[in-house]
Amino acid sequence: MTTIEADKPAMSATRYAEPPAPQTRLSRNEIEALCLKAARGVGMPWGLAEEAGLIAGWLAAHGVDGPSVLLACLNVRPEGNNTIIIENRIWMSHSSNGLCPISVGAALSDHAGLEEGVGRGPVTIMTLLYPSLVIPHLARIARASKTALVLRWDGGDTHISATGEVDLADLLELSQVPMTQLVVSPCDPITSTIIETSLTPAGVCPLTSDTLAGLNTLAMRTTVAASEQSRHDAGASVDADN
Repeated sequence: MTTIEADKPAMSATRYAEPPAPQTRLSRNEIEALCLKAARGVGMPWGLAEEAGLIAGWLAAHGVDGPSVLLACLNVRPEGNNTIIIENRIWMSHSSNGLCPISVGAALSDHAGLEEGVGRGPVTIMTLLYPSLVIPHLARIARASKTALVLRWDGGDTHISATGEVDLADLLELSQVPMTQLVVSPCDPITSTIIETSLTPAGVCPLTSDTLAGLNTLAMRTTVAASEQSRHDAGASVDADN
């Protein structure tokens, strides 16, 4: 896929009100739109920014504070060359700062059916930033291939069922990990039985005031500063002779 970037994109940025309450609820669509704009605000290409929004929305809908994890990731996202190097089923980065999970998630989907992908055997991802952000992609891969997956990281592990289900407690644990080595392997579906009650949290996870403020700040970078010309051109044009 080829993505053509505008030099100075002018896009509307809805600024969501930051109430005095410690938490506020947005719909999944609102979370996805806000997180997309926040990702664009740090210079992420359009395709990856859209993925960032979808990832945050998926996690929030599954009871995890995905927007706060994404915000933390955007604030430390490596600049410059973050190319993924794949050697002997080991995924590495040119940089010692760690791999961007948004890029890795998209690459995992693209490579799922290839020799170096998770559909063909274990994949080891070295120094992966905020690993919970790749879970939506892995759930999609498991569901599409009807193949259960087992994930292991420093200090923990979990399964993704062949229908793309993940235990909420494990998701919450992984969301607290800022960087790790993640090993993803296909496994027998019988070994990945998941309790249904742990997969249906009540509603979309709310955003904290700090997360909302941080995402709003990044999203506002996508707007163009007002000028006399823009003010003059605002509104409908009326022909005085009619």
